[in-house]
Formats: sequence, C-alpha cells, structure tokens
Amino acid sequence: MGANNSHLNIYRLLRIAKDLKTKEVADELRVATAYVSAIEKGKRTPSVRLRRNYAKLFQIDEDYITSFVPEKDFEHTMLKLLEVICKAKEEVSE
Repeated sequence: MGANNSHLNIYRLLRIAKDLKTKEVADELRVATAYVSAIEKGKRTPSVRLRRNYAKLFQIDEDYITSFVPEKDFEHTMLKLLEVICKAKEEVSE
C-alpha cells in the first residue's frame, strides 16, 4: 500500500480501532516502534509470522488481513473493520 493510502493501511486501522498507540502494539508484538510505524506507512511488509501475531493480537482471522480491501474512504473502511472485529469477538465468546 503506497504512501497515498497509508491512512487506509489495515495495520494502522486495526491499531486505531482498538485505541492503541504504536508503542503499545510494538511492545505486544515485541518489535521496534519504528518498525510498526513503517508497516503502517506501507514502507515495510510484515513477515508471515508477524502478520499472524497481528491477527492474534487483534483477534481477527489472518485471512482478513491478507485479503483486506479498503472502502472508498476512511469512515466506511473503519465501519467495515469494526464489524469484522465485533463479529470475531462474538465468535470467540460463544
């Protein structure tokens, strides 16, 4: 994802949806804050292992991360993402 769409980057959106700071995500994933920031800006691509850890941290299916397609704008994209997160939470609690 290029710099022009960095505000719709799935990793950034997940962090925002969970109201976490970049450092908090980095600490949970045991990586540098700068690395998380670079991923969110589309300058770096996480490894398969790190992508899997992101999915676990945010309690969503890893396939959602790999198949993520943003909506036309930030608001619609966040609504879509929040629906996925809520659905995943419901499935975990069942």
